[in-house]
This record gives sequence, structure tokens and C-alpha cells, in this order.
Amino acid sequence: MRRLEIKFSFLICLLCSYDAFAVNEKEDFVYDLSLATQGISVSQYNTGVNYSIGRGIEKNLEKAVYWYQRASEQGHSKAPFNIAIIYTDGVGLVPNPELGLKYFLMAEKRNNLAAKKFLNGLRSYEEISMEAALLKYCCPSPLSHSMIEKK
Repeated sequence: MRRLEIKFSFLICLLCSYDAFAVNEKEDFVYDLSLATQGISVSQYNTGVNYSIGRGIEKNLEKAVYWYQRASEQGHSKAPFNIAIIYTDGVGLVPNPELGLKYFLMAEKRNNLAAKKFLNGLRSYEEISMEAALLKYCCPSPLSHSMIEKK
């Protein structure tokens, strides 16, 4: 009986402490933004993700592209991949598939596996150009946060 009481008490403690570990998206956004403004490429990328999906802040693709570009300038491999998707899809921005292809190729050059896989698929359509294949078969899902996946 004593063991059952201990297990029950432990379960109650776990359930009560769950909120202490809940992710506060707004706080995460502010934290990433503060590091992004200091030039930390992972945080610049994460800030771009937050703006692109509206996590902790209102969705804003122009700001997402801005932060992805800052991370990309520092050699981040996921940032140009997500920029490519935004420019090629043109959802929320004016489509620019030529620029999208440029960023896909940049991500591939930086050994981004998702970009390599996607571009190899486009290259398999030998009867049409890469640009035409890009417009016809775009786009893969954008990549999410660096380091750990935040939910």
C-alpha cells in the first residue's frame, strides 16, 4: 500500500510540474531574436523560422527572409534552403524562381542534404530545364529549428 501511495504522489508531482517545463513560444522568440541581433547564425536562422511559421510572433515572410539571409551570409546551410522555398513558392511574396534556384544551389553547395535530394530529383527530369522542373515540382517542406525541435 505504501508503494502505491508513493507512486501516486510521484505521478501528482509530475502532472503539477508539467507547466513548469511547457515551452513559452514568445519567450523563445525573444531569446532567439536577442542572440540573432548579436550575430549568432543559429539564432538568426531560428528567428527566420519563427517569423515564417508565426511561432511566438506574428507571421511575416519578409522578416523571415531577412533573418534567413543574415544566417546565410554566415554560411548556415538550412537558411538558403528555406529562402529558396519562399522565393520559388511565392506564397506571401512575389515569386522569383530564378532566385529560388540560386538559393537551392547554394544550400546544396553547403552540403544541405534536403537541398541535394530535392535538386537531384529535379535533375532526373532530363526532358525539361532545372528552372521548369523547379516550377512544376516545387517545393519540399521548409526546414525547422536548428539544434533541437521546439514544439
